[in-house]
Amino acid sequence: MTQKIGKSGLTKILVLVLALALAGVASIDFYTHRHTKETVVAAEGLTEMRMLSEWVPSLKGTFGDTPVFFYDSGVEGATVLYVGGTHPYEPAASLSAYVLLENVKVEKGRMIIIPQANRSGTTTGMLGNAYPTWYEVETDWGTAKFKNGDRWANPLDSWPDPFTYVHYPSNVQLTYQDIRNVNRCYPGREDGMLIERVCYGIMEIIRSENVDMAIDAHEAAVMYPVVETYVAHDRALDMAMMASMSLSADRFYMKCEASPKNLRGLSHREWGDFSDTLAVLMETPQPFTDWIVGPMTPTLQTEGKDEFLNTAAEHGLTYVAYNDEFGSPIRYRVGRHLSGALEVINWMMTMDPTKQIEVSWPTYEELMDKDCGYFLHNPETADPALVFEI
Repeated sequence: MTQKIGKSGLTKILVLVLALALAGVASIDFYTHRHTKETVVAAEGLTEMRMLSEWVPSLKGTFGDTPVFFYDSGVEGATVLYVGGTHPYEPAASLSAYVLLENVKVEKGRMIIIPQANRSGTTTGMLGNAYPTWYEVETDWGTAKFKNGDRWANPLDSWPDPFTYVHYPSNVQLTYQDIRNVNRCYPGREDGMLIERVCYGIMEIIRSENVDMAIDAHEAAVMYPVVETYVAHDRALDMAMMASMSLSADRFYMKCEASPKNLRGLSHREWGDFSDTLAVLMETPQPFTDWIVGPMTPTLQTEGKDEFLNTAAEHGLTYVAYNDEFGSPIRYRVGRHLSGALEVINWMMTMDPTKQIEVSWPTYEELMDKDCGYFLHNPETADPALVFEI
């Protein structure tokens, strides 16, 4: 006995088929984004690249494992750590680390660069925010593509989230997803969840390599108070304050804030509390993360121009000087980070003559003049020993 499929039944089957087709297309996109790597060309002064799992072996084979680049001059001096990619949806932080590691020159002391502190976060996007998955940077040799990631690690790599995240060792209670936030899990735990182990590994680098100054690069919304700002640990506060005044006097406006003692898990607090390093965090103005902006496009990511933010600025609702004629382009944000890092390093040397390092890399003025792509090297023509997929 056969049974006919009614009109409503046929509609349900068609909807199911359509849903499965859309899910199939989306799954290909998700898989591609998760497994595609970015290519960088290290500067000629590279002495070694090591993986974070060398400090925390349990990270080996996970998306928490990430490259650590060492540039050692061979001349005794200070050691500086530069960390990008803490929040992979803040692209100028990662891109500044890429420009740095492709162009850094070290004449005295050492530079250590971690371009993707939250590598797991680069494998997914900001869920529900309609962010594009990629943005592009034009170069003399073609178009370089970079991934937009998430603020937190991919849930596929760290599951389940607790109902409430209890920070170790302070026992401060934070929102559940911050167990996947690199800038809420310091000093970390060797046997903790994935990002706690990542943070423990970075702390181990700081301690074992005797890092004199550690700099954490970030981006903040234009309507967020802590933007265009150094946030510094107690011991680094005077250096950051002098750097902010120097930059504000003749280059670009930069504020300075003291790291709050009761705000736990953040680099500018825990790096300084759990090691001897001078801990500094930097924030640049990124319109992309403001809630009131228009379409989330790659152009907004790279040019930072938005009419709604312009209206907000006209009404005094932004914490930076903003207009949509200039916006906040990525070359401006990357340049701020690179010159901001150089300035605070210079003040470290001025205020503590025992901590000397001679380094150079592209400055704010050079980024504004030539743009980011000028400083990215062609992996096809570079020395294969200096090309890394990360």
